[in-house]
Parts: sequence; C-alpha cells; structure tokens
Amino acid sequence: MLAATLLTGATIALVWFAAVPWGPIVCPAIYPAPRNCFASDRASTALVVTIVLLAVSLATMVAALINRRGRRLAIAGVTLLAVAPVISYLSVAWIPGFPLS
Repeated sequence: MLAATLLTGATIALVWFAAVPWGPIVCPAIYPAPRNCFASDRASTALVVTIVLLAVSLATMVAALINRRGRRLAIAGVTLLAVAPVISYLSVAWIPGFPLS
C-alpha cells in the first residue's frame, strides 16, 4: 500500500508540476497551434489522468486489503502505477487536449 501511495503521489506531482506547465519540448510555429501547446488544454487532460490514477490506486489498495487472492491484483496495480509516470507525462504533454468549458 505504501508503494501504491508513493507512486500515485509522485505521478500526480509529475503531471501537474511538469507536464501541465511546460508541456511538449517544441511547439510548431503554425496558426492555430496544436492544442497540446496550451496549458489550459493540457490541464483538462491532466484532470482525466489524475482521476484514472486515483482509481487505479484505490483499486490496488482495496485488492491488497480484501484477502489473499487480491494479492495478485495488488501486484498488478503496483506494476501499472510503476509505469504510470511515463505514460501520464507523454499523454498529458504530447496528446492534444480538450477544453474544459
């Protein structure tokens, strides 16, 4: 449970403190610019990613607490949370977002 909590917190911090403010390394000089070049559109994608991360973390903790059969699910959840920082950063910074309004 500690691993799931730490991985979730670190991934959410990476998303909100690195991917949303900075975004992709290079934005093309075209008009209109792609959506992933705007922090507001990246924030909406980051909100979806954060909700998914919290759901996976909660499911992992519940699986760990239920019984012995939940141990395999908890290991799978921690493994998923271990690769989540890379997937989350790439999805928030590089995939075109959508406006929240």
